[in-house]
Amino acid sequence: MKTIIVGAGAIGGTVAVLLKEAGYDVRIMCHSESTKALIEEDGFFLNGAKGEHRVDFTCYSDVKEFGDEKFDIIVIATKYAHMAECAKMMLPYLAENGLVIGMQNGILTDELGAIVGRDKAVGCMIGFGATRNAPNDVTMTSLGEFYVGMLDGRVTRTLEVFAEMLKSVLPTQITREIKRRQYSKLIINSCINAVAGITGKTLGEILKDGRARDLFLNIAREGMAVAKAMKISVPKYGAVLEYRLLALGNNKAYNSVCKFVVMMVGKLYSDVKPSTLQSLEKEEKTEIDILNGYFVQMGKRYGVETPVNTKLVQMIHEIEEGKREMTSDNLAEF
Repeated sequence: MKTIIVGAGAIGGTVAVLLKEAGYDVRIMCHSESTKALIEEDGFFLNGAKGEHRVDFTCYSDVKEFGDEKFDIIVIATKYAHMAECAKMMLPYLAENGLVIGMQNGILTDELGAIVGRDKAVGCMIGFGATRNAPNDVTMTSLGEFYVGMLDGRVTRTLEVFAEMLKSVLPTQITREIKRRQYSKLIINSCINAVAGITGKTLGEILKDGRARDLFLNIAREGMAVAKAMKISVPKYGAVLEYRLLALGNNKAYNSVCKFVVMMVGKLYSDVKPSTLQSLEKEEKTEIDILNGYFVQMGKRYGVETPVNTKLVQMIHEIEEGKREMTSDNLAEF
């Protein structure tokens, strides 16, 4: 399957390197001519959770360079702000039975399907972490798994092949209910990103603070209340995060167990800087509106109050605008 990955950042770069090293025909669509030249001259470097790698790629910086080429699999691994534009740009170069995979944070498969067609759009739940060090250098900070699925629950031959390809990166499963899996990741992603963003701390540093652990639970509880209103049955994330138990009550014994699990997650990924913190440190716009902002938006639509997530979205925007500092003192407002 001829595959192209659009956006070779932390996620796209990791996937591209490990797929290419496994022997698949993978190309990269770069955001600029300078990035293309750097990758073609020096290669793409990946280190971290799956060892050290250096891989050479055929790169493009303009669709005009494709000529008559068509791609069986187009992976859009850009940030959310560029997803729609890239999907429209790449659609003419999709093979007849090809698929377009959205590898973004959040739940964006419906939006992708509106552009490329519901019969060609594939959602992906990304269960690993990575950090971009340079345009051709990425660190894989944590392992995990993939879930992939189409909007209508169909399983095509191309989807089966793509899932098999992804197994060379991480364990991968096809699901007929991709939104449920994406929602599961959205909850933990919203907890990690928002709290890191307002404090300016790594995950391990954050979770030493009991106020942060309380905030994690309250973010997740609001997310689960919205899921209930949307009639989404949220599966557990990974081996330990069973969100449905959050609805059982607010008793001290159960909260203590929850906080212990959260603290163990923090120890496991102690040095991780979530993407929202990385963006704020670079003075870039974050994706908070499709993380915690999704709970706020859906809460308004379904009549569910989300005061904690609403406050967090407001805080992150204030930091983006230079009106608020990143500091643990922000936790006191909760």
